[in-house]
Amino acid sequence: MEALGEALRTMSPAYLFLCLLSWMLYVLTDALAIHHFLRMQGCPIRLWQSLRAAMTGIYYSNITPGATGGQPMEMYCLHKYGVSIGVSGSGMAVKFIVFQVVLLVTGAVLWIAHGGFVDAHTQGSKWFILMGYVVNFFSIGMVALMAISQRAVRWVIEKCIRLGVRVRLCKDPDASRRKWENHCQSFLSSVHLVIRHPKDVIIQCLIALGQLMSLMLVIIAIYQAFGLSGISVGELLAMGVLLYIGASYTPLPGASGAQEGGFAVLFRGIFPDAQLFVALLIWRFSTYYLSILAGAALTVAENLGALRKRRTQEKREGVSNE
Repeated sequence: MEALGEALRTMSPAYLFLCLLSWMLYVLTDALAIHHFLRMQGCPIRLWQSLRAAMTGIYYSNITPGATGGQPMEMYCLHKYGVSIGVSGSGMAVKFIVFQVVLLVTGAVLWIAHGGFVDAHTQGSKWFILMGYVVNFFSIGMVALMAISQRAVRWVIEKCIRLGVRVRLCKDPDASRRKWENHCQSFLSSVHLVIRHPKDVIIQCLIALGQLMSLMLVIIAIYQAFGLSGISVGELLAMGVLLYIGASYTPLPGASGAQEGGFAVLFRGIFPDAQLFVALLIWRFSTYYLSILAGAALTVAENLGALRKRRTQEKREGVSNE
């Protein structure tokens, strides 16, 4: 603990504040991605609503295995703001595909540009990065198939309805099919609308690139906060992006274990041994735990607000009955 305190005292506060700003930029760009998509679809949604939905999605992505809870909860939040399930679902699909493509392309470009540096710091761990590429390519293919194939979407809907009937959650299969058929049509038409407008695809790519760079900015800020030198920004970006790719397929919440282990391996020769652990803690807090704390605070505030509203309504009803 003394070593940790000493390391923190030697760090520049300005760069630590930059870590906080990078997290805020990450949340903002995540919100802008879905906000731009929904505005393009003609949804009268406000930026603060997109921000709240994005924060909800980020929070549940970080606390559920494989980030499986993020998109459904973000869609649920958007539904409360009047966005249909089909449109919000297509927005989630487009945002996912664009970000993953930007991530893999950026990683490949940086790997090629700094090949010698990457090779020197990934001895024995290239399989970790290559496996991440394989899994992410597969994920993109599956989501893209869902986004463009009506048959694939209907197949998934049918399987879900059958499962719902089997576990007695779906009491009227025909009504459920009609309801989800409407969602399916709005989902596919929303995706096709984006495909027909290359300008909007480019905007989505730029937003995704900004979101990715906001995450990588944390590593650069920590490196500079320690007053270190000798490694370029491009080399730090290369290692950060490749770490993100390699750890992204881990099914644990927040890719726990893979992120920490990957950072310790890939950045061992970048941060001195005495500062590596502190760098890992600050990086993980800025890119993971800060989102959980902010998301939990938002969730508690929303629940308290809903409870207060319910009690106020009950009091009014009690007065009117008297």
